[in-house]
Amino acid sequence: MKAFILKKIANHISNKKFIKRALRVDDNVILLEIDKTKYFFDLTKGNSDIYIDIEYDVSKKFNAPFDITLAKKFIKSKLLEVKAVERILTLKVETNLGFKKEINCIEFEFTGRYTNTIILDEKFIITEALHHINSSVTFRPIQPGIKLLPLPKIEIKEKEFEVDDIVQYTQELFSKKYNQKLDNIKKTIINSTNKKIKKLEKILQNLPSEEELLKESEKYKLFADLAMINLYKISNKYDKFIEVEDFEGETLKIPMPKLRNINDIGNYYYNLSKKMKHKSKNIQIEKRNLTEKIEFLENYKKGIEKATTISELNIFKSPKKTKLKEDNIEQFFIDDFIVLVGKNEKGNIKLLKQSKANNVWLHIKDKPGAHVIIKTNKKNVPEDVIFKAAKLALTFSNENEGIVDYTHRRNLYIKEKAFVNYVTYKGVKIRI
Repeated sequence: MKAFILKKIANHISNKKFIKRALRVDDNVILLEIDKTKYFFDLTKGNSDIYIDIEYDVSKKFNAPFDITLAKKFIKSKLLEVKAVERILTLKVETNLGFKKEINCIEFEFTGRYTNTIILDEKFIITEALHHINSSVTFRPIQPGIKLLPLPKIEIKEKEFEVDDIVQYTQELFSKKYNQKLDNIKKTIINSTNKKIKKLEKILQNLPSEEELLKESEKYKLFADLAMINLYKISNKYDKFIEVEDFEGETLKIPMPKLRNINDIGNYYYNLSKKMKHKSKNIQIEKRNLTEKIEFLENYKKGIEKATTISELNIFKSPKKTKLKEDNIEQFFIDDFIVLVGKNEKGNIKLLKQSKANNVWLHIKDKPGAHVIIKTNKKNVPEDVIFKAAKLALTFSNENEGIVDYTHRRNLYIKEKAFVNYVTYKGVKIRI
């Protein structure tokens, strides 16, 4: 945060009179709505700034002691004084607490390693802070009940430039930084997803064909037959192979497995033959499962690529510890709602069976695709959550646009497997 920019913003705020709202909207971002203007104070260390009247994704709700104090001391407060010294902005307010009026200050420190937001009383005793700092760490502890010590004065060396419109300047700065952050998050998730896809593709490519497995089965059966016929020729179980003639008179070397009893060699190769035959029957299922996983991850990647906001990306970044332990169903979080998506037909069938009557079901209209369930916990689902869940239904149905139908699970009649009938429903048109 440049000191001369901070002074311009302080001048912009000094014309205001009343703080309408005060809340934290992200880990290190605080919103003050002063008169009708929204100021976003980003206190991220090494990347701090102030933005005026921007659209900001509110990704979390905060209820820590700092947030409670911020709301109590500054919502509906009268702005008395605005002061910018070096890279520290201080707002002094008067709050009417009903039975008394109280003077409080909030200090935004854009000072590198000391970057912080500190709430103070009129004697500059710390009431609360965004980041508490212990006295064992610094000469300047930040703890409630302690008088705030001044920071050591530093010589500010920075190049000033012309800023005609401070609001436009902060908005353009935010847009640039936001898009850069968005791209960086996208790259991280996409790189991780690409690694998973490549791993699955390698497994798929290395899978033997059904014909190869059947040939292996026949080979092991031949080994078993010939070994049993020539069992009397095996004199030493430590031999690497036994040499026999096949049924056409050709010499054949049969590898000698490590066995406790030489007489078990026939059973050993018969079992291998059966195993290869069984594997040949299931290889297509294994290939289909891998192909479905790859297709799901490709759609997942498409959802990341087409996300236009960080809050959309956060849907795809569900915490690992809360991941669903179900191979055919993926779990997402939209605001306070758990959203489940069928990754394949098995997942779709399981979702329909497990979902409760009051859950919301979504599916792309008149096309095959992923079933989506919003777990409501008996709460009303906001339209914004429906819209975002509908985007997931479209994304994982490998479609770019379409109508997504939605209704409560109790309105569905299962015809067969994942095929359903429904009469009562609504639709939302989506394009991604």
